[in-house]
Amino acid sequence: MELWIFAMLCFSSATVSVQQSIVSQLQYSSGDTFNVTCDASKFIGLKTANYFVSMSMWRQVSSQAAFINMASYEPLAQSNTTNNIPLQWQINFSGGEGFSNRNTMKIVVTVVNYQCTDAGLYKCQAVLPSPVTTYETTPVNLTAKVGITQNNISMAPHNQADGTDENSSVNSVGEEISMTCTFTGPANLQAVWKRNDEDYPYPNDITNSNPSSSVVSGCNIYTYSSELKFTLEESDSGNTYICVVTEGNNERSRKMFTIDVLSTDTSTKISQDTDTTIDGLSFGAGVGAMAVVSLIIIGVLVYCWKFRTTKPNQHVYQTPYLSTDYLNSYELVKGPEGMKQKHLSGPSTLQLSSTKTNENASVYDTIAHV
Repeated sequence: MELWIFAMLCFSSATVSVQQSIVSQLQYSSGDTFNVTCDASKFIGLKTANYFVSMSMWRQVSSQAAFINMASYEPLAQSNTTNNIPLQWQINFSGGEGFSNRNTMKIVVTVVNYQCTDAGLYKCQAVLPSPVTTYETTPVNLTAKVGITQNNISMAPHNQADGTDENSSVNSVGEEISMTCTFTGPANLQAVWKRNDEDYPYPNDITNSNPSSSVVSGCNIYTYSSELKFTLEESDSGNTYICVVTEGNNERSRKMFTIDVLSTDTSTKISQDTDTTIDGLSFGAGVGAMAVVSLIIIGVLVYCWKFRTTKPNQHVYQTPYLSTDYLNSYELVKGPEGMKQKHLSGPSTLQLSSTKTNENASVYDTIAHV
């Protein structure tokens, strides 16, 4: 029984002397907000004294060769100082008034928009009087974790219908579909493809690229890419494809894309309608051309009819031979009396009668023209 009591006392003593951490966790994501707190509970082995002379918070990041005092609180001297504190950070000094501030005095540094460049060693320091003694907490190593940024799924070919969400497309049966999922974040992330919230059943359709890394604001940021490729079938219509970003077994982010498929009947109807339209246009063009030709022929016929019915203006053309004409003809005889005309009626072959009175007489044909 005495041994058990002794063991419990030793355990209690050891528990009391354990230093409490000045932060609630050792890793924060880029952009996080948290507190670094310095007070009596963060130190071990403090001597019995009723008050602190001073208290301060120190930091050493990778770009610094030694610790730097970032916030110092000296209530008896009425001095509060800061050094190299980012503008967005907030400092609160409290509880240091009087000579019994041991359990009330504290510094709270609120880290706002934590960045990878803020990662490093943090510690608190306190000074007690009589004699003046300095105490320090064990430095904590704060690390930074970059957040995860996932882009919308990129699809090709992407045929977004009017009035629909940008993460949707209408495609035809037989098209080769390519979906690409890209995201950035810390190391060891993975992309998991799902179809309608179930694991995609054909892993050979998925290609994961090796992640590339870059340093941004002191953080190692990894860029990931995963591609899903398949031939579209009519049964794929209405399916939603999901790219899930996981870290270990935990889901961190997801993006979705929905595909509607034009059925074979719909595609055939569209093709037939197109052909019908083209045939209709061709038929219409042919009818129009025939109408134009018909009008031209009618115009020529009308012109010729008017030509035949109009009273002719007579012009005389001389030829040394006989000719045939369907118009009215005249007989021209050259004799001793001079030139004489004799009307020859009828549209038959031109008739000629001549009187040769001397060797110089000649026969002429007279043709009337309109």
